[in-house]
Amino acid sequence: MPTLAIEIADAALDAAVGDALVASSPGIALLDPAGITVGAAAAASARLKPLLVMDRFWSGLSTQPLARALPEARTPADLAWLHVRQLHAQAGADADAVILAVPSSWREAELGLVAGIAGAAGLPLGGIVDSAVAGCAGLEAGYRVLHLDVDLHQSTLVALEGEQTLVRREVGVATRVGLRALMGACAQVVGESMVRRTRFDPLHQAASEQALHDALPGWLESVAATGRTEAALDFGGRRFAVELHRDECTLAAEAWYTQLADLVATTARGEPVTLVMTRRAAMLPGLAERLARAAGSAPVALPAGAAAFGALAHGSTIRSDGALALVTGLPRGCPAARPVQPAGGARATHLVHGGVAHTLEAEPLVIGSDPAAP
Repeated sequence: MPTLAIEIADAALDAAVGDALVASSPGIALLDPAGITVGAAAAASARLKPLLVMDRFWSGLSTQPLARALPEARTPADLAWLHVRQLHAQAGADADAVILAVPSSWREAELGLVAGIAGAAGLPLGGIVDSAVAGCAGLEAGYRVLHLDVDLHQSTLVALEGEQTLVRREVGVATRVGLRALMGACAQVVGESMVRRTRFDPLHQAASEQALHDALPGWLESVAATGRTEAALDFGGRRFAVELHRDECTLAAEAWYTQLADLVATTARGEPVTLVMTRRAAMLPGLAERLARAAGSAPVALPAGAAAFGALAHGSTIRSDGALALVTGLPRGCPAARPVQPAGGARATHLVHGGVAHTLEAEPLVIGSDPAAP
């Protein structure tokens, strides 16, 4: 019987078996008194019934009562159980073991809860591994790796390092940089462009707003890859189309991109690093180019479900027949040598002031409003 790996993030659950991504389910629930829906069905109605949407049950995994509790789901853990159970059914429930790849920001409380949720959902839980470690262990990369994921409500940057074994070292979180805010900003760009060029406002009605948000991820991936794409909606028997450019999206996301660039620069500390971006992060137009300057090299983009596939590849290391423990280090597929420090100690390369990293070069660096002042 096969092993099933499930990558957990608040944006989505991804399930993999062998070399196939067999299921992917958005981390959204619709708390309709007529019946709770989770995953893709909930996402397809999120703009139609916004007051019934709950999308923080994974990022806020707990047993605290929901503000809008229903008999079938009184806590975020109940919604997570419904979500896992549905994904397990979609992926095929005949696996002999299930490995969970979990967010690096989770603590013992969340890990204990997810183990209990898996058991209650009927999953034969065989191991738990850090998602960043699982996603990066098989890469050909430098000694030090930075793994960036932009999730639904926050972004996480994980510092990993090691020669033969890749080990998690630091976890940094940008709590206000998430897909929900970034997607909303890009949707506004498309909406305003359509109003200017076609007189049609796709954000005026719930049905057209839902159609826009359904199509938006594909548009953004195309813009990130080619610099521009046609954003077109068929509505009311008519077709409305505008051209969406990378610069428009980058400008709309500038405040959030700046926070991520600062986080990368501060964590890199001027040392050689390989920056790795999940597919969610890599699909954001202009972000890879912006972070390349902060990291000192072009980022590596991971495929969808990379942590789930990494968990399967290292299943024998992760799986446990006894008490479950979070695995935060895995053997590297391509060993990396530790960088050699120059004699006399490494020279400082950056100065961090006010949350911004400034490169130290031959020219004087002035902090202040009057460089001529004594």
